Amino acid sequence: MVAFKFSLFTKEKDFRFVLFLLFLLFISSTSFGQQIPILEKKVSISAKNEPLETFLRRLSHESGTVFSYSSSAINVNRNVTADFSNKPLREVLETVLEGKVDIKQKGVYVILTPKPDSPKDLVISGYVVDEGTGKPVRDATVYDPITLKSSLTDEFGYFQLSVKNPAEDLKLVINSQSYTDTLLIDEKQSTFQKILLKSKEIDFEEVGKSIAEPMKDFWIWTKKSVAFTNMDNMSDTLHRGFQLSLVPFVSTNRKLAGSVVNDFSFNILGGFSGGTNKVEFGGLFNLNRGNVKSVQVAGLLNQVSGTVKGVQLAGLANAVLDSVNAAQISGLVNFSTGNVKGFQLAGLMNVGTSNFQGFQLAGLANYANRDVDGVQMAGLLNIGRNVKGTQIGLFNYADSLKGAQIGLISFVRKGYHQVEIGADEMLPLNMSLRSGTRAFYNMLFAGIRTDNADSTTWTFGYGIGTSPALGKKTHLNIELSAQQMNKGYVSALNLVNRLYIGMEIRLANKIHFFAGPSLNLRVYDNTYADHPPLFTYTNPRIISESTYPSENLATQLWFGGRAGFRFF
Repeated sequence: MVAFKFSLFTKEKDFRFVLFLLFLLFISSTSFGQQIPILEKKVSISAKNEPLETFLRRLSHESGTVFSYSSSAINVNRNVTADFSNKPLREVLETVLEGKVDIKQKGVYVILTPKPDSPKDLVISGYVVDEGTGKPVRDATVYDPITLKSSLTDEFGYFQLSVKNPAEDLKLVINSQSYTDTLLIDEKQSTFQKILLKSKEIDFEEVGKSIAEPMKDFWIWTKKSVAFTNMDNMSDTLHRGFQLSLVPFVSTNRKLAGSVVNDFSFNILGGFSGGTNKVEFGGLFNLNRGNVKSVQVAGLLNQVSGTVKGVQLAGLANAVLDSVNAAQISGLVNFSTGNVKGFQLAGLMNVGTSNFQGFQLAGLANYANRDVDGVQMAGLLNIGRNVKGTQIGLFNYADSLKGAQIGLISFVRKGYHQVEIGADEMLPLNMSLRSGTRAFYNMLFAGIRTDNADSTTWTFGYGIGTSPALGKKTHLNIELSAQQMNKGYVSALNLVNRLYIGMEIRLANKIHFFAGPSLNLRVYDNTYADHPPLFTYTNPRIISESTYPSENLATQLWFGGRAGFRFF
């Protein structure tokens, strides 16, 4: 018998069969371990005035599970009206059973039992999800700040927390990295919660405060002087028609300069005063403890701790720690911590930590921490929180926008964002990034056609467009764009300018189909002989051609079309 067993397993065929069985056992055990728990299985189901018992029967079939409950303990005759789309089975049960039933899984069975009615022992459960994406938030901490009892969410965003002697207005705190802290106050003490977390935003106001702090201490060196002590001791503000100073406190106002408001102020090198009503000139700098009106001019710096109304000119910088209602012009920087209304021109940048209304123009960047009502124009970057107007720059950012952004890359956090993949008569593959608002958006284009192994035809370009709504799922697209078409390297002008008018139809959530005709005008260098072939699979008729020998240019005009899909 023993010899027989040994000979059996020495047979190569049987040995392979045993290995095959072991492999199947391994695969089945692995797949079983990776199965989604039944209570987390997503289901879609709806009901209208349907008995609970009938609804549970359909739900059992839909989820592939078996419900175990006592009809005497749960009122299965009451009617249910609900609509669930791709929701976890647990959430469906908690909703239709109104949080009054304990739900436990055992194999393929889901056991439903009434919850004990004890006001001193409350078990709260639910899901924590990302407000923007709807995805579960894993490892979020949910805790009761009174008892300090806590729970961590699992991979499905689910948590369960037992609270002893809950208050009437129960408070739960939810903390998670990359999300803002959330306080949930539940006066009804609902035992099932769905909690939405918001992603953390960059606190631009803190950036502004960090810049403002050294500005506030600009003249701290005077604090130990008699003049500064006098200024602290005096609550009254003095007035003078005229003052002349060499440097701060070496002036016709002597040691009381910081408490004197002047109509006219002239500072040979620099001066410090309580404020200016009409005109102030400084060879290097002007420092004002209070408000400035009318005109302030400095070779290097104007610094005002109060408000400014009028015109402020500086060779390097203007810094105002309160509101501005003026034209600020500086060689480098205009800085303010209060609301600004007017015009700002800076060689480098304009920085404001509050609201801005008017026109900002800077060589490098404009930054407004809060609302912008007007125009921001910069050589590189514009940043505004809630923008009502126009941003013009290489890069533009706004939290929300009512207006237009014009630039290479423009982004509105609460705006319109789409990725487009499509084809036209020139190239079989085009991609576009569209960002802004439906009223006005920017487009970055790229396309490719592989002609052979060592020659690739490709394009890049930029465009603008608008997309008014025609219906609930339909939009009109009106777009202007320009694309440089190249073969290998960018060697010569070969620009295709396009007017496109088409339709966009939403097929599903975040999936859109678009198509429409276009009018195309090609402008190219006709002295260059190696332009790529213009069309791919179609050969539309050229309706007009012109040459301009003196400029070495030629043009072609034709009708074409585009079609494809957009996402997000």
